Amino acid sequence: MTPHSPRAPERRACALAVLAAAVSGNVSAAGFALIEHGASGLGNAYAGAAAVSADGSTVWFNAAGITELPDSEISLAAHVLSTTTDFTNEGTTLAASLGGAEVSGDDATSAGTTSILPNLYYNSRLNDQWFYGLSIGVPYGSSSEYDRDWVGRYTTVQSGINVIDVNPSMAYKLSDTVRLGFGVSFQVLDAELGSAVDSGAVCLAVYGSEQVNMPEQCFEAGLTPGNVERDGYGNVTGDSTGVGFNLGALFLPGPNTKIGVAYRSGVDHTLDGDGDFTTDEALRELLDNVGSTLLTDSGAATDVSLPATLSLSAAQRVGERAELLADITWTGWSSVQEIRITYDNQQQPDTVSRLAYNDVLRFSAGVNFDLNTKVQLRGGLAYDQEAIDGPGTRTARLPGNDRTWIAFGLGYRASDRLSFDLGYTHLFLPDTAIDNQNLESAGGSIVRGNYDSSVDIFSAQLNWAFN
Repeated sequence: MTPHSPRAPERRACALAVLAAAVSGNVSAAGFALIEHGASGLGNAYAGAAAVSADGSTVWFNAAGITELPDSEISLAAHVLSTTTDFTNEGTTLAASLGGAEVSGDDATSAGTTSILPNLYYNSRLNDQWFYGLSIGVPYGSSSEYDRDWVGRYTTVQSGINVIDVNPSMAYKLSDTVRLGFGVSFQVLDAELGSAVDSGAVCLAVYGSEQVNMPEQCFEAGLTPGNVERDGYGNVTGDSTGVGFNLGALFLPGPNTKIGVAYRSGVDHTLDGDGDFTTDEALRELLDNVGSTLLTDSGAATDVSLPATLSLSAAQRVGERAELLADITWTGWSSVQEIRITYDNQQQPDTVSRLAYNDVLRFSAGVNFDLNTKVQLRGGLAYDQEAIDGPGTRTARLPGNDRTWIAFGLGYRASDRLSFDLGYTHLFLPDTAIDNQNLESAGGSIVRGNYDSSVDIFSAQLNWAFN
């Protein structure tokens, strides 16, 4: 690549974006929400989730449903999520202020992962009218990992976020046809975001400024923009706790009909953590020469508002063996417009990522069929909208798109006390373009390409009823 020295105004502007690219990430995005709460519901693509009361997982979807369960029950579930995400580069470049050259590195790479999600549910009754339950699960989580030398390394290399939710609930049987539920969510959030640092771009941002104006120092040290051999690395980790609430109602207008309504509040998190940097030795020496503390380890913090959800579900028995299910769920992702990471190091500019998410809807339909008194067959379809506005705001950390679910499941009742559930779902995603020019200033890189993604989910659950 031919060395390029940006003009003075661009030099000043690119400092923030270069440092933002080092650690910026899609901390909160559609597709990061996990609906995998119970294997029985997975077999229906979670159609009718707020209306059915098949097992303890109803504690999560609609606490009012625990009034329909046996006196006491415990459910344990596990889900294996296997994602395949292949990226094909279609012209990823440095920003114009850095010459606009194509970024060297792998043109195609995989960011797929395999993860296991657990669930635990417990419910019991206090008397004929009052019931209580507990759910422990992972309502939000995502991870991706690219090679250190891939073309989009200045926007992301590694991302991970995990939210554990502990949700005690109460339910009240108001009448034979109306049940009410409420609960409190206690959440713990952990996040890690890592990206390569373009040492040449950082050097030009500092040594090309009006205060220094000696860009030749960078070139003499071999610090040219996009030089993978001189890349550094930035990593931000943090954790937070937050509290939310949930409300639910279950209506039984007839002996074969159930209608459920459930609301979960958003949860605000303030993550406190650290920004850790591995810096090229030559760059560190040049930064020290001008008294710059850029790319030095520092405390870091950011605010994340997880969205509220509202679900309307229905379950209708048809004949003696079949049950039809339907659901529509709204998620308020418009609460997330940007992610801003601030640092204790006063010389380190804020990392700002403009996201501009939209509210979304999820539609699902399913069926249960009782093959006999012990075996129930399940199936379902769902369409899950993505909150990302389009290629211009899509990020490599979570390159989500609309999804179509096809699901199958099986329930087996071994005895009056013991039952098992199995479920499988495949998620189809269309080809997903990315042309992310989400730069806060003239520096950084522009990721252009296409993702080919799919997801497979396998679930198993054990339910044990007792007095």
